[in-house]
Amino acid sequence: LLQNNDGMKIAVIVNDVASVNIDEKLVVGGTTASISPTTSNDNSKPQEVIQLSNGCACCSLSDELLASVSELITLSDLRDPTDRFDHIVIETSGVSDPKAIRGHFQDSMFYNMPLMERVQLDTMCTVVDCTTYLDYLQSARSTAEDDSPELHYRNEEERQKARETNWMDYLPDTLAEALGEQVQRSSSVAPVDGTGVSDLLVTQTEVADIVLLNKIDILEEDRNADNRVREIESIVKSLNPRAKVIKTKYAAVDNLKDILGAAGGTGVAGAGVVDDHRDYVSASAAITTATAAATSASIVESNDKHQHQHSHTHSHDVDGAPCMDPDCTDPSHHHQEKSGDSMPATACTDPNCDDPTHTHDHSHIDHDTLSYAGIGSFVYRARRPFHPGRLTAFLRNLPIVRGVPGCNGNGEVSSPSGADKESEINIPSQASESLKCIIRSKGFAWLADSNLAAMYWSHAGSSFEMQCLGRWWATLPREQWPEEAKADILSDFDDARHNEDNASMSTVGDRRQEVVFIGTRLNDPSVQERIRDTLDQCLLADDEWISYKEQCSNEASLRTTFANPLPTRMLSY
Repeated sequence: LLQNNDGMKIAVIVNDVASVNIDEKLVVGGTTASISPTTSNDNSKPQEVIQLSNGCACCSLSDELLASVSELITLSDLRDPTDRFDHIVIETSGVSDPKAIRGHFQDSMFYNMPLMERVQLDTMCTVVDCTTYLDYLQSARSTAEDDSPELHYRNEEERQKARETNWMDYLPDTLAEALGEQVQRSSSVAPVDGTGVSDLLVTQTEVADIVLLNKIDILEEDRNADNRVREIESIVKSLNPRAKVIKTKYAAVDNLKDILGAAGGTGVAGAGVVDDHRDYVSASAAITTATAAATSASIVESNDKHQHQHSHTHSHDVDGAPCMDPDCTDPSHHHQEKSGDSMPATACTDPNCDDPTHTHDHSHIDHDTLSYAGIGSFVYRARRPFHPGRLTAFLRNLPIVRGVPGCNGNGEVSSPSGADKESEINIPSQASESLKCIIRSKGFAWLADSNLAAMYWSHAGSSFEMQCLGRWWATLPREQWPEEAKADILSDFDDARHNEDNASMSTVGDRRQEVVFIGTRLNDPSVQERIRDTLDQCLLADDEWISYKEQCSNEASLRTTFANPLPTRMLSY
């Protein structure tokens, strides 16, 4: 960036969590093209380089980050008009949360900070290390320094130097207190809320307008390089269908205009949790539609090629048309609301079938163009709440080791006892294997322990978290809805005429299950259906649903009747 010969004036803010900011030293040492020093001293730092040390720009140093941006704006104003900065690039540490960075800028906009009249968060870019990406994606470790020191330091020597510099941070609490020191750890050694490495990796992949697949040259030395790069690219595109993906060596991009100012502030920088969710639901729906269309087209092609001419009938009483009874819980019926789309439960096995409404498996279909080399996604939908206990039992069967009661650090599930046994669900072996294919799942969840709380389900790699977004819109008077968002809000209602005060209505408003699942083999409708069938077991049964509706105006009663073992927290944007 700083060595560009395109005539662009670029300021850089660099950040490391270590006590010695190696990145800052590398930037200063490598700056040759567009740097003019603040003084004539050869050892002075170029004025465009601002250092953030001993902390992560997404947390403890957020104020310093914005102050540094303000400082650069002032420096730019003092320069000759032809030499002022065109762009400011903020390079955060490898353990930074991009959602938090985005939140800082959005908060500044909301509170009308004068700084935001001069700058905007324009484009978010993530650099992926292709040599370690797949390993970290499957990792069960946390981002804490002791668990993953390589995320904080480049080598052991650097780590030891940091310990020597900040030796007070490593004293036992009791000893520090005995010495009269306040026990306050620097953020370089503090765990990041127990965040899993895989969880952070997924977040960094998702919250980006541009993803650079770096170190392609190193992978090319491997015999299986093409497949590995293809797999990484498939996962990245599935996790972030909005992003532009660029393959690089040494993170070098041919045209900086592909990065700088590329999103114009209209991409993920201006989005939030709800916006992100809508984009993923739309992307998943597009893939499902494309898959169904290609399948139908391939059937016609196959029939033309083999000249199969025959007629027969199929019964759609069970597997074809969806059951339209909203209160039906017969697992043999196909339910539009519970399953989220109208694809048949399993592929038709009649080799002579030419019914375009059936799903057929043809080996010549190029699924790679539809769901990225075997990485697929689908959306699970339902309009009944989950029983918290049975949902927890479901989550224990996902590849999760953090965030779900009963799962330990070794990925093993403890046997439920006592009241937990009443929440068990039946998971056949094939369904169990399908659940292990899930890499990422996220979306809106409705739990039976509350009629008010809109929950957000977030699972990434080996980590899970259930977060509270606030209240369902249906529980708020419509005059309190933002005028500009009313159309979007009503689009999530099962009936726009829903009236929360009308007990005779059978509608539920925007309360819903709407969870996107991403993973290997999830482009296979039979795998999707197994996951749906298992989740359907977690929904309230008919008698439970009646009990829920009788108690829905009493939150305390719901919490008692449908006890929730899952830890939850309020979502911070």
